[in-house]
Amino acid sequence: MKNKLCVSYQSGIMRAQAEKFAQQHALNCLLFDQINTELALNYTDEFIELRDIKQNTAIHVDFISGALAHHQQFGGGRGQAIAKAIGLKQGTQPPAVVDATAGLGKDSFVMACLGCPVTLIERSPIISQLVLDGIQRAEADNDFSVFIKRGFKLVNAQASEYLKALSKNNAPEIIYLDPMYPERKKSAQVKKNMQILQKLLGHDDDTTELIDAALKYAKKRVVVKRPKGAGTIGDRKPTMSIESKKTRYDVYVCGSNLS
Repeated sequence: MKNKLCVSYQSGIMRAQAEKFAQQHALNCLLFDQINTELALNYTDEFIELRDIKQNTAIHVDFISGALAHHQQFGGGRGQAIAKAIGLKQGTQPPAVVDATAGLGKDSFVMACLGCPVTLIERSPIISQLVLDGIQRAEADNDFSVFIKRGFKLVNAQASEYLKALSKNNAPEIIYLDPMYPERKKSAQVKKNMQILQKLLGHDDDTTELIDAALKYAKKRVVVKRPKGAGTIGDRKPTMSIESKKTRYDVYVCGSNLS
């Protein structure tokens, strides 16, 4: 990772924070103008971003403005496919969800908007830092603070290890998986996000093992997000599939095998 990524800062205001993160993860820390790597975790005075130096593009997490805020106000509610996939039903308490491949937290946020307590598991410390920054900047927002009180917790960990460490009493009702796959969507914004993430992370090569772990530890169901038209992962046949315009959710109804 060292040859591909550095930590940078754009002013002295953020230097101490940038240097602290760089030291924790054995990365070089440079002034923005001195970047000599392909990617940079860049500390600006407003937010933390992941910047592709060659393409001159960047991504950051914002839960209180832009597309996510629009979804909170005008999203599809319980009628949308993801709500059906996680088993959200009228008159019942929204289930607690572990998003085991949280990434930038978009789907976690959607499920939080539906009333679910959500634990976000992200194994990359770089992506986790982007999400944490987004959460911290959003905490003062009244609407977002409701999610925090209900449960919107980020954990930087390997999902399979996190699940194994849970006791039977703490097993999640729903485990949600969105494996990294080559992006086919035409949206320029989505392409930008996926290109930078794939450049940093590559594609997931342990998805089958993660699904097996999820099926072992989920109390009620495992939901796997897939591109519409893509095959299922591994040889496990889903209990049912729920489709939206571009996405399919493979749902595996299960009971926890924890002892």
